[in-house]
Parts: sequence; C-alpha cells; structure tokens
Amino acid sequence: MVCRASAGAVEHLPVARVRNLADYLEDAKQEEAWVYGASTVAGAVPYDQPDYRGRVVLVLGSEGRGLRPRVAAACDQLIAIPMRGRVGSLNVAAAAAVLVYGILQFVRPGLTGFHKPGNLAPTDKA
Repeated sequence: MVCRASAGAVEHLPVARVRNLADYLEDAKQEEAWVYGASTVAGAVPYDQPDYRGRVVLVLGSEGRGLRPRVAAACDQLIAIPMRGRVGSLNVAAAAAVLVYGILQFVRPGLTGFHKPGNLAPTDKA
C-alpha cells in the first residue's frame, strides 16, 4: 500500500499488508468478517444497500483494471458507487473516501445527520 499524501489519516485506519490477498480474505471470512469489494461490474449493488454491522473488510482494486478475478470471487458482495453522467469510475483514493464515509454513516448514525440504509440522503426534520 502506498500512502503518498494521507495527511496522517492512514495512521488511524487498520490497513492490512498481506502476501496473497485472496487467501487473506478467506481467512478474514473465517474470523466472521464480511468482505466487500468495490466494483463497476454489472451485478454490484449500490454501496448504501449492505448491512455493514460487524467486521468489515473493504477491498479496492487498481485504477483502470479493478479487482482481480480471484479477489472479486473471494468477496461476499461487490458494491458500487452509483455514477452520473459520463463519469464511469472514480480514482481509487476518491472511491475509498466515498465508501469509507458511507460505511461509517451506516455504523455510526448521526455523525452528520445522514443515515438511512439504502438512502444516504439527508434526513428530513419535521
């Protein structure tokens, strides 16, 4: 993992460096973690749909090529960031920011007034 301009944020996130990612993901699942892989393939569910309670492993592939087939197959679910217009994907840093923020909104409701699984829009206040 390369941490070029993390401004120290990487020091506060658990990051794993492993020899074989697909094998690690299988080990993580044995430890009751759910593995979510970021993907743009058909069949990936919008990232705001899964239930992120419990142990979560988030896997992001390389820019341009995405997840390798064996790594994608090791994921419990592939998730996608819905894109608008002619933008097909985000760079890996931007995608990571969106996904980690979305997951945190699910597991820690009320951080910013956002939180409804399946709808990450601001909540209406009556």
